[in-house]
Amino acid sequence: MGGVIIACKDGAMCDKLAHTLAASGIDVLGTATKGASALQKAARYYGDHGVLLCSYAMSDMTASELYRIMPEGFEMVVLLSARQRAIFGGGEMLCLDIPINRSDLVNTLRMLIETQKPAWVKPEKRSEGDREIIDRAKALLMERNGMSEPDAHRFLQKRSMNSGQSLVSVAMNILNGVL
Repeated sequence: MGGVIIACKDGAMCDKLAHTLAASGIDVLGTATKGASALQKAARYYGDHGVLLCSYAMSDMTASELYRIMPEGFEMVVLLSARQRAIFGGGEMLCLDIPINRSDLVNTLRMLIETQKPAWVKPEKRSEGDREIIDRAKALLMERNGMSEPDAHRFLQKRSMNSGQSLVSVAMNILNGVL
């Protein structure tokens, strides 16, 4: 399916964004002024995929809080002022600057929607040998760098994404002392 749920403290801004996106051919699944309402709307599409487009703060939570509890299959795009970006940074979330450039917004949302896979599409299973290599690399990171298991896994994933290498290749580089 794929569409956008808009969550902003300002209901008028939600409506304006919804109109802009609909006029650009993007399916708007709903709008909300509270993060909890946005989550309820997203839960209706469980198993599908979509994008939560939100302001930095809604009336009941921040974008960071919403990001931590949003349903599987959804991406997040946060609209930030220059001041908010300096404070918040964005971390793992995709951010767009306010004032909003319409073409940047529409192109970003289209890219996310078109490249997402529904939550029910599962990746191929790793071979036992690949899982062992990844587990050994995580153990080394945990021992050598004092990371927790989730942090070590996240480190491998980020290195993999940033370098364009597979997770197994990054794990082998760690085990061979390249990283």
